[in-house]
Formats: sequence, structure tokens, C-alpha cells
Amino acid sequence: MRNEGSPEELEHRRFLAVQRLSEGYTTEEVADFLDVEPRSVRRWFAAFRQHGQVALRAQGVPGRPSKLTSTQQKIVLRWLSENPTEFGFPTELWTTARLAQLIEQEWEVSFNPRYLAAWLRYRGLSPQKPQRVARESNSKVIAAWLATEWPRIKKKARRQGASLILLDESGLLMAPLVRRTWAWKGHTPVEKERSGHREKVSVAGALWLSPRRDRLGLFYQTLVNGYFNNEYVALFLEGLLQAVRSPIIIIWDRGNMHKGDPIWDLLGAYHGRLSLELLPPYAPKLNPVEQVWSWLKYSRLCNFAPRDGHHLNERVLAELIRVYQDQERLRNFFHHSELPLPRTLLS
Repeated sequence: MRNEGSPEELEHRRFLAVQRLSEGYTTEEVADFLDVEPRSVRRWFAAFRQHGQVALRAQGVPGRPSKLTSTQQKIVLRWLSENPTEFGFPTELWTTARLAQLIEQEWEVSFNPRYLAAWLRYRGLSPQKPQRVARESNSKVIAAWLATEWPRIKKKARRQGASLILLDESGLLMAPLVRRTWAWKGHTPVEKERSGHREKVSVAGALWLSPRRDRLGLFYQTLVNGYFNNEYVALFLEGLLQAVRSPIIIIWDRGNMHKGDPIWDLLGAYHGRLSLELLPPYAPKLNPVEQVWSWLKYSRLCNFAPRDGHHLNERVLAELIRVYQDQERLRNFFHHSELPLPRTLLS
């Protein structure tokens, strides 16, 4: 059965299917993405291998004209780059039902939402989970910090022969972050976890760059059923000062645990060896330690149901021990943040 669409659309779909297969995607993945049958994808790829691109060309056949003109189609696609609340919807969520409603209001043309889903997929759109960004985050302030403060901090570190250290804290609860796992159809896997327990593990991490900017390291500490207030953070910094012999420049956020007498007392006691710098407000993407927590929670500890807080702590420490001197992994944490790496670490 012939797939719906103009000859140009059909031809583009076939070229796209061949391209995705060549990139390593499976037949089923390509078929699902293009909303076609897997056998069609196999047929197109076999024809392409035998006859080349000419085999993918589509011939026009009589059929219903498109319900929307090319200009109207462009307008529909432009809507999706705008906020749904501007069109009177209560939330910032685009759905095909909402899109169908708008099209009918604008041009009195009705569409089935399922057809619209296929129509959007063909044009390169897909349903995606939005990233959460704090409303207080200011992109101009962040850009200004990157343009002025970050170069200043790096020059200061070179002048002092200091290690640059980015520091952050996080917490892990008993309930695991659940991700999909393979199982027999009709037999949903079950993970048993302890309910009613508020046990947790708090962890502090410092990702540091050596004075020569040619090596990365990770320093960390955990607390079972505790949290890092400014007293514990000061103790963490003392341990860090003993582990890293050079002067150190700490770069961190503006949280309350990074303020107060314990921090100021430590700063006075290690005057000349310790200095503090602040990241711009609401800019977690600039701190590569956030990538460490993401890797730990969503990659290494997902679907892990610990017996108690101490069991969770053992697993956290085991994972951090594996990575604390892994230069490639630590470099990747930097690459996945929005903080530019020094040139010596780019290669």
C-alpha cells in the first residue's frame, strides 16, 4: 500500500530512511520514526542498494490535494516555535490536539491528531521532554560572566599557580530513579524498595584542574543521613586543601552552605592558599560537577534499590572511586557542561 504524501514528500521520506539505516539505526527504529511499515523501509533500502538513488524516486498519482497550502503549512510549523500560552492554552505544552484545534479555528480545516503526529514527524519534529530552567536564570548575565569573569579567574589562577576547583553538593534518596528495562510482555518487572524510610546520602564533590591545566581530578565526601551545611562544607574544604598542595581557587554557587562564619574563618586561616569565586546566579549548567551527579544518578544508580542508607553510601563511594582519576570521563563531564575547557585539555 502506497504511503500518503506528495511525490516530493515520499521521495524525501525514502532518502531519509536510507540515510538513517546507513547511520546504524535499525529497520524498526526508522519505521517508527517515519511512521511507516518496516517492510517498506526494507524494500526502499534493497532498491537503493541495487539501483542507487534513482530507485527512490516517486511518481505522482491522482489523489486528494493537501488540505493546507504551502504557506499555511509554514505558518503551522512557525506556531511550534512560539509559546502555546500565547494562543490561549493554559500550559506550555504543544500537542497535536491543540494544533488541530488551532488549524480549525484559523482556516476551518479539520485534522485528525494522529495524522498530524505523522505529518510533524515527517517534517523533522518529535515529542520531546522540555529542559527545566529556573525563571530567575538570566542568559545575559551568564554570557557576561563567561566573557569577563571566567577569563579573569583563569588569569588569577595562572598568576598564583593555583588549581581551579569547581565544587557542588547533591543528595541521593532510598527510592531509585527508575529507567526502562527489558522484560517479557505482560510481566512488568518489580523493584522492591523500603517505604517509609527517610534515609539518604549527601555527597560533596570538587572537580579540580591542576595548575598546569593538563590534568583533572575529583575529590569527594559523603554523609549518611546528614547534609552539607556550612560547617561540613568547611571541613570538606580543609580535606581538599590537604589533598591539593597548590593554592586553590574555589568556584561555586551562591548557596547558604557556602557562606557564614565557618567559611570565613577557614578563608582567614588559609589566606594566600584559598580564595573563593562565585558562579552567576541560577547557572548549574556552568558547573561540570552537576554532570557528575547526573552520571551517578541516571547512569550508575538508576534502578538500584539499596537496603539502607549505608548500603547506598557503599555503592556511591564505589562508583566515585572508579571515576575520580579517569581523565577521559572527567574531561567528558567538562565537555557536557557549558564551561569552556582550558586549551591544554581540549585535545
